Amino acid sequence: MKYTILFLIVFISCDNPRKNQNMIPKKKISKENVLKDISILRKCGFFEDLKKLNDEEVFEKLHLNRIEKYSKIFEKKYDPGMELDEFDLACLDERKMIYLDLEADVCAENNVYTNVIEMFSNLSNGSFKPQNITEKWQSPSGPITIEFKLDDEIIKFNPKYSEDWLDSKVFEICQEKTKAKNTRIVECLGESRYGYGQNIAFMRITETEQKILKDNYKYKFRE
Repeated sequence: MKYTILFLIVFISCDNPRKNQNMIPKKKISKENVLKDISILRKCGFFEDLKKLNDEEVFEKLHLNRIEKYSKIFEKKYDPGMELDEFDLACLDERKMIYLDLEADVCAENNVYTNVIEMFSNLSNGSFKPQNITEKWQSPSGPITIEFKLDDEIIKFNPKYSEDWLDSKVFEICQEKTKAKNTRIVECLGESRYGYGQNIAFMRITETEQKILKDNYKYKFRE
């Protein structure tokens, strides 16, 4: 699996780096449209932990969570609002979707591969449970050895060192192991077959949920 890599400046004020890929001003997103997208995403299994709430209550809960998150970042009360498109909303549910920058500040001190494996474990909703994850670097430029235990099997691989960049092999292994657990995780390419440049998105969705996203947002996927 190969990924097209583009350089991109990421600003902390952005909810999602993909917005900077297109400098054309976007139309304001109304609350009505956000509620519509919340309703569609819920049909695809998003926000399952809020299933007892109606769409309006889910909106308010997500808004409160965002205020709390951004207030911690800026160390003062801060309201980032809820003017989010469907992709930004989906990104709020880390048990259904992960969105990563491939230029991930990969180095011996940051344990980025370990974090990615843990993110896939969270995304799998409990079916993929890697244990004793280790990330060893023989030098600042590798070789790198990643190892973890999965059930009675020891998984071991050696991602290639490429400065700050993640080796896509970690995604291939995580997808392979979750598929073996009958958990369906696919790469979302958005409306373009080229995906999100140097960023990459994965969703845990059924074929029915995938069709809903295709029908409503023209999303393309790579399995």
